[in-house]
Amino acid sequence: MRNIFVISALLLAAALFAAPDYADKRNWLIAGTGEDRAGYDVFYIHPTLLSDAKNPYPDFGSAGVRDRLRNFSAAQAGIFAGQARIFVPAVRQLEFRRCISEMENGRSARIPESSLRFAAVEDTAAAFRHYLENWNDGRPYILFGHSQGAADLYELLCREPGISPERGFVAAYLAGLPGLTAGAIKKDLSHRGILPAQDEGSAGVVVIWNTRLPGGGGDLFTTKGGYGINPLNWRTDTLEGASSLHRGIVLFDHRTCKELVPGDGKAPVCSARLDENGSLIAENVPEAAKKLYAGFLSPRCCHAGDVWMFARNIVENAGLRVKLHRMKSELDRAKELIRTGRAECVVLKNGRIAGVERGRGVSPLLRLYDRDRTALRDGILVDKVIGRAAAAIAICGGARFVHGGIMSEDAQSFLKANGIPASCTLMVRRILNQRRDGLCPLEKSVQGITEPAAALAALRRRVDELRRASGRKKH
Repeated sequence: MRNIFVISALLLAAALFAAPDYADKRNWLIAGTGEDRAGYDVFYIHPTLLSDAKNPYPDFGSAGVRDRLRNFSAAQAGIFAGQARIFVPAVRQLEFRRCISEMENGRSARIPESSLRFAAVEDTAAAFRHYLENWNDGRPYILFGHSQGAADLYELLCREPGISPERGFVAAYLAGLPGLTAGAIKKDLSHRGILPAQDEGSAGVVVIWNTRLPGGGGDLFTTKGGYGINPLNWRTDTLEGASSLHRGIVLFDHRTCKELVPGDGKAPVCSARLDENGSLIAENVPEAAKKLYAGFLSPRCCHAGDVWMFARNIVENAGLRVKLHRMKSELDRAKELIRTGRAECVVLKNGRIAGVERGRGVSPLLRLYDRDRTALRDGILVDKVIGRAAAAIAICGGARFVHGGIMSEDAQSFLKANGIPASCTLMVRRILNQRRDGLCPLEKSVQGITEPAAALAALRRRVDELRRASGRKKH
C-alpha cells in the first residue's frame, strides 16, 4: 500500500510539474499583447514570485498561482506597452526559498543542468524556440528579465546559437543578475557578436545592473569586479548619472500588482553611479521608493526595484537600440568607409549615406557643417574621432545620434547633456595631441565650456590661430 501511495505521489508531481507544451496557448501568460505595427518584440521572463515549502515549481493548474504570475508579468513587461509586442511563457521557475539556498551555495550566474533551477532554463529555451519559429516573423526582439528570470535568459543566450544580431537580436536587459564580469560575458558570447553594453546605442548587447543604496554590499548581488552599466548615463565607469537624466521611478506595489500614483502627480527621480564592483548605487532615492524596494535580503539592497526604479529609461533605451539595429547595414557601411581610410566623417539620413568627408582632425566635420548648416540636422554622425570639439559641432548641427570610432568620455558627457545619444568602438579618457604627451590643442580650446555655441566659437578661434601659425612656418 505504501509503495502504491509513493508511486501515485510521483505520478501526480510529474503531472503537475511536467514541461509545458508551448504550442498550447494556455502555457503562455501573455502571447503577443500589443499591435503588430509595434516596432519590435519583447520576450520576457519574470523574477521569483512564489514561496512554497512543499512544491519547488508553480502549480499552473491553480488559478491563484496563474493570476499572480500573469498580473505581475503584465505589469513589469507592460512597461513596453505601445512600443512592442510582448511574449511571456509560463516556466517552471524555482520557488523563493530553494532558489536563495542554491544561490548561497554557488554564486556563479550560470545555472548547471543538475540545478533545480534548470527546469526553467529548459522551458525558457522551448518557449523561445516556439516564439521564434511561429510568431517572430523576422522582427527585431529584446530579451527582458529580472532576477531569476534574468538568469534564465542569460542561460538561453549561452545555449541558443541562433540568437545573434544578424538574426534580429537587439539587446538583453537582465536586471538584477549578479555573478558576471565583462570578461565572462565576452567569453560566453562574443563569438556570436554579443558583448556587454558599453554605451547607450550599440545593438547585440547584454545590459545588467544590480541596485543598492549607498553603503551596502557584500550580499548575493555583489560581484567582485562585476560588470554593470548605469541606466541613466549608459556608462560603465563611476561617473554619476544625474537625476536630470532619470525618466521617473515607477512606484509598484507587489502585493496588489498596481502602480501607485505620487501625490503630486510627478514621477520621483534619483541619481545613480556605479561602484568599483559594478553595483549601481542609487542616490537621493525618495522615501516612497525606499519603502517599496530597499531591504531585500540586506538593508541597503534594492534588488526588488532593479526594474521599477529605471523602467522608463529602459524603454527609452530599447527603442533607440532597435532603431540603430534597423540601420545596422548603413552604420556598418559608414564604419567601413572610415576603417579603410575612404572617409573620416560620414552622415546618415533616412537610411542612406547623405554626406562623406575626408581630412584630419575636426576639419572634415567642420567643413561639412560650414558648407551646409542643415547637413547634420536629424542625422546620424559617424566619425573617426569624437572629442569634445567634434561633439560641439554635432550638437550645434542638430545631429540625433553620434558614433565615434574613438570617443572621449568628455565628449560622451557633453553629447548626453545636450540630449544626443552616442556609441563608440573605443572609449578613451581624453583625446591626446600628436606627441601623446598632453591634451589635443583643439580639445584644450573647448575644455570646460558647457554652452555648445560658445564651444564652437572657441574652436573656430583656435583653428584660425593654428592655420595662421602654419602659414607663418611655411614662409
